[in-house]
Amino acid sequence: MRIHPKWIYVSVLVTMIGCTLKKERFNPSMPAAQEPAPAVQMPEPSSTMEKAEDAAPAPKPMEAKTPREAQMDAKTFLALSEEEAMHGLKHGEEQMKVVCEKIASMPNIANNAVMQKFCAQKMRPKSLIELQTILGLQIVNPNLTTRGDNGSGGNPAFAVQGHSSSLVGRFVSAINPRVLLMSAGAVGNVDPNFVIMGFVRGEQFAEIIINSPTGPEFFLAGFKQACNSKPEGCSAGDLLTPAIESNWTEFSLYHEDEIKNSIVDCRQCHQTAGPGTPKILRMQELQNPWTHFFRDNTAGINLINDYYAAHGTEEVYGGIPGPMIRASDPANLEDTVRENGSNVQPNEFNTDQIQAEVEQSSPNQPEDNTIPGRSATWDALFARVLTGEMIPVPYHDVKVTEPSLLTKYTKQYQDFRAGLVPLDKFEDHRNVLRTDQKQLGDMGFAVAPEMTPQQTLMLACGQCHNSRLDPTITRSRFNVNLAAMQNAAAEIDIAISRIKLGYSPERLKQDGIKIVSPMGAAVAMEKGEHLLTMPPRRFKQLTDIQIDALVKYLEEQKKTLPK
Repeated sequence: MRIHPKWIYVSVLVTMIGCTLKKERFNPSMPAAQEPAPAVQMPEPSSTMEKAEDAAPAPKPMEAKTPREAQMDAKTFLALSEEEAMHGLKHGEEQMKVVCEKIASMPNIANNAVMQKFCAQKMRPKSLIELQTILGLQIVNPNLTTRGDNGSGGNPAFAVQGHSSSLVGRFVSAINPRVLLMSAGAVGNVDPNFVIMGFVRGEQFAEIIINSPTGPEFFLAGFKQACNSKPEGCSAGDLLTPAIESNWTEFSLYHEDEIKNSIVDCRQCHQTAGPGTPKILRMQELQNPWTHFFRDNTAGINLINDYYAAHGTEEVYGGIPGPMIRASDPANLEDTVRENGSNVQPNEFNTDQIQAEVEQSSPNQPEDNTIPGRSATWDALFARVLTGEMIPVPYHDVKVTEPSLLTKYTKQYQDFRAGLVPLDKFEDHRNVLRTDQKQLGDMGFAVAPEMTPQQTLMLACGQCHNSRLDPTITRSRFNVNLAAMQNAAAEIDIAISRIKLGYSPERLKQDGIKIVSPMGAAVAMEKGEHLLTMPPRRFKQLTDIQIDALVKYLEEQKKTLPK
């Protein structure tokens, strides 16, 4: 994967897995080499002849000031990578001025101590640990390495995930885990000033939650690295090793309201009932044994073992020293969530029951996930997702990794640590997930082959395009409840054109769908890489066959709707 040197968020998405930036992207097309023309003796221009004024003006590059403007027509799109989810927003000091003005206008957080560090004191972190220090979430005593020490001695409490249904879920595994650090004072206590930070390698942002008298406020803290300025952008090695956690060259902060119309919208998960309703802290696996969290006395020990097999104990990951990773304790996160207003979780994952059913169906689980497990309890939860009632449910098995790929990428990381694999040769180990379409569908990152087109529509688009959505944002114009749309036929046509953007490169060419540079040159992109692709591949990726079936279904439904 490569990251374009423009300010970007790998988000977006995105399945951003394996995304490689083509060097020609966003560059003016170069003329083909030609034989030199024979010299011709030209007369001297007279004093009345126009010179430069007669020259044809250079073509003006096309520009998309917002993502929607990247769609030129039904089959032509200005190249815009999913990695540029924040396209159209400011960044760096320009964005810090915008967000600080917004914070100053919000009575609930205007005087928040953390926000004051960013705005009044103008602190700008250059590394993940510096960001954690500003947030009050830095590890100050690395010698407290047991689970019982978690959150003590001045350290924050923390939990580590080997699978997630969050904004960054597509990139999380035991060898690329997501870390969650939280104010120790919020564990088991009401804390009006708690702070929570989430981070996973591969994303050039951290998720931040700041509590306030009126409830939690959500932020994304974005950063750039030196590789963003390279013509080829950032490599997988730049993004998936300790390199991503330091030497930041730029910092930006975004409030949830600024990103509500983007694919990195916080509210689609934390305010699912719509504007004006309470926001919640999300922890679907709220109870012991906290299926996908690292913990040394549950099935989570298997995730810890897989992590250490690749990373060893010497490496700092997510600001947490290596020996402390095994001290991960999701019970601390549970106590924080329960005591600070989110005791009831919609569609809660029944961890103990699901794990027991999985192990009964596949006796080698959870250590060996070669044979996927089954769970009737999990099936009932997934049925609620199919109706659009709930966000995706976490995977039923403890491990989400393909055994052969886990072996491959574990060896790669071991070789990297030994100095045998340089950054520029490092392969994207987020590709470690199960490869079967059904299993990816159960994880929430694809749609299982047996789903009908109507179910595919709900699974692929329902979370971001529903009747509960903020009606003031452009994303609300398309609704999976097709009859609820205004100007439904036109909106379905737009949706179809963007669903087709998810075709393989071969099908894009076959269907005459073009992705072009600002100067009109053809740009090669991977399947689903364009920012306007529906659904964004960080959430779901459809096969060409599924796209064909969904397009046919939408075309048929369009005929039944009022003109």
